[in-house]
Amino acid sequence: MKKMNVLVLLFAFIASSSVYSSDNSVTFRVENMTCGGCSGKIKKTVTAIDGVSRFEANLEKRVVTITYDDRKVNSGQLKEAIVAIRYNATDYDPDEVIARKISFKADQIGCGGCAAKVKKNIGAEAGIISVEVDLPTKEVKVEYDANKIASKEIQKDFQKFNYTVVRYWTSEKVKYAILKVEQINDPAEVENNLATEKGILDVSVNEKTKDVAIAYNATIITEDNLADSIEKYNLNLVAEN
Repeated sequence: MKKMNVLVLLFAFIASSSVYSSDNSVTFRVENMTCGGCSGKIKKTVTAIDGVSRFEANLEKRVVTITYDDRKVNSGQLKEAIVAIRYNATDYDPDEVIARKISFKADQIGCGGCAAKVKKNIGAEAGIISVEVDLPTKEVKVEYDANKIASKEIQKDFQKFNYTVVRYWTSEKVKYAILKVEQINDPAEVENNLATEKGILDVSVNEKTKDVAIAYNATIITEDNLADSIEKYNLNLVAEN
């Protein structure tokens, strides 16, 4: 009987622990977290706190999400820890507008009609605040709500009307190219592979049109080298007529 009572108490303790030991999570907006170095510093500080089990950072939104055991630490202490290393952590509201700006190079724009098409189609996407097109430079300036849409999603939205775009830089060192290949089996894999090549700044792959758009630093890599990089990953370029 005594042994039975011990087992009953043990099971009761386990059941009680499972009820009261659930993890909590909190999200803070950290507007001056602008790079990977910033998020790394915050992560190092927060994960050193007893009770923290998970840390995630979104640099585009500039928010961090922390999973923690509230028996060991609370959300107020986590916020204080971030503020202590000079980051302005504030309570995050999922319904607030987080306005961000980004520019794309759209080489397919050739006239006013093209510019109007871009403004109409991109402007219709959820989360887009405004779209401006500079026809001479073919720069598309987009302001958007990062709480509703990510810049990579906007970049892919251009492909709905057969445009393939990359990030736009004002530097004269940055050049742009669109190369056509015969077959693309995995666009994400191609983008990830080419992004590792020295001098390549941004890549966008359009599976439908077989276009590979690239922004690159012309002081580091030439357009001929771009072709070599593409073929290195078993992609065959379409010969120019």
